[in-house]
Amino acid sequence: MHYGQIISCVALAAGAAMGLGALISPRWASGVVRLVADPDPARPGGYSEFRATYGGLFLMTHLAALLIALKLPVVYAAFAALPLALGWIGAGLGRLVSLLADRDKNRAKGLIPIWIPLELILGLAIGCNFFTVYKIIRTFL
Repeated sequence: MHYGQIISCVALAAGAAMGLGALISPRWASGVVRLVADPDPARPGGYSEFRATYGGLFLMTHLAALLIALKLPVVYAAFAALPLALGWIGAGLGRLVSLLADRDKNRAKGLIPIWIPLELILGLAIGCNFFTVYKIIRTFL
């Protein structure tokens, strides 16, 4: 297994682990993303959204890409992980825009400056399979 594949698999496993954590503990997910369930007593809940979006969706998409990365040739794995890699990079870019454009709307910078590089790094790490594909193609040219 090439180092790009290993890095990608570790990053995919981290994404799946975050999803599992959110699925099991929506309170933890709520704290990580700094969102809260609806405080209106007439509309209780909100945890199903944390379990679904930050839990089940993260868990299953990252796990599916990880299984593809482990079982199929690297070219397929690279393309299977591409939407997740670009999604994480997009999240980092969106957070960067928020940091710059929403200064008065954010309560405080908080963890935003920490999440931006983490999301970008996670996206690039998941996309590491493309370096492997590039190296394979280069050997044939």
